[in-house]
Amino acid sequence: MRTLSTPITLIVLLGLLAAGAIWGYKAVTAKVPVTPPPPCVTLPMTDLLTSSVTVNVYNGGTTRGLASSVSEALKQGGFLIGKVDNTDERTYGATIVGAAADNPEVQLAAAWFVNPQIRADDRPDHSVDVLLGADFVQATGMIIPGPASVALPSGEVCLPASATPTPVADAAQPTDAAAQPTDTPT
Repeated sequence: MRTLSTPITLIVLLGLLAAGAIWGYKAVTAKVPVTPPPPCVTLPMTDLLTSSVTVNVYNGGTTRGLASSVSEALKQGGFLIGKVDNTDERTYGATIVGAAADNPEVQLAAAWFVNPQIRADDRPDHSVDVLLGADFVQATGMIIPGPASVALPSGEVCLPASATPTPVADAAQPTDAAAQPTDTPT
């Protein structure tokens, strides 16, 4: 028995050494996890402008092109337009959905509509969804032009990382057109 215990012990130890080497190799060669960007950035501001609010517009009714025409009106008012699409959610009139009903970005978007329903969903990115129902009529359901800004009593706002204002490039410096953000939906 003694003659077998030494080779068996060596085989077990070599197996453990090989398993440790494989684990160590995988740990060393694994990609470093990338920290996702924050969903929003808190900035000091006295007024929230439409140009700092990202709005997604969804058609929940049967009127063809309604989300597109409402998004165009909001874009003309200065809002950043995210997604423009249909939704399966059935709603009536206009429903504004955001992180919290009293958030400034939600209140600013809601001010562009006549008697909208406001709903909170605790979204972390502080974008705003506009859901248009089957009975929504743009000519009577929107206030055009709506307000261009809303006061921020707290003196700060959390804006989506993609909508965070950036310094304007100097006209004398060349810019890379491909690197410039756009506000048109893809």
